[in-house]
Amino acid sequence: MTQDTDTYYAWIGGSCDYGHKERAGGAAVVIEKDGKMVGRDVIADFHTTEFRMMLALMVKVMNELPDGSDIVFLTNAAYIQNFDKSPTPKSANSDLIEQCIEAKLQHRSVSISIVKYHKSPLLIEAHDLSTEAMKKLRKSFWGLSKNSGAVGETTKFIASVKKA
Repeated sequence: MTQDTDTYYAWIGGSCDYGHKERAGGAAVVIEKDGKMVGRDVIADFHTTEFRMMLALMVKVMNELPDGSDIVFLTNAAYIQNFDKSPTPKSANSDLIEQCIEAKLQHRSVSISIVKYHKSPLLIEAHDLSTEAMKKLRKSFWGLSKNSGAVGETTKFIASVKKA
């Protein structure tokens, strides 16, 4: 893929573990500009879905990147394509879609590009990061870490790594 040197390319993926009653969802993003990795971010929480986590992370990315930017979110998750369409009464996560619409206004352009998962190493990395965040969330919540035998009080895991 040929990249425009002025555009932020945000490889975003999510993960959800439907097999647990307190279902955890996570999302991660790897951001490139001019062929260089400029940031990573990952979020996870209980009682949610990867769709909700991906939209929340998109809002965060749009709010943190410089105003007037061109941003392309690259993903294999077609369900986030309507992130900038006015929600209907039947829309899932309408609150986050409205936040996406608002955050998009501060940029020159924001779009979604659907890519093939198996041909996108940075998308695979984003999915792996989101899955790892859910594992850390569970360990923290259930106190299963090597350093603690007590049940943790943390019910949300958020980590940010920024590179200049």
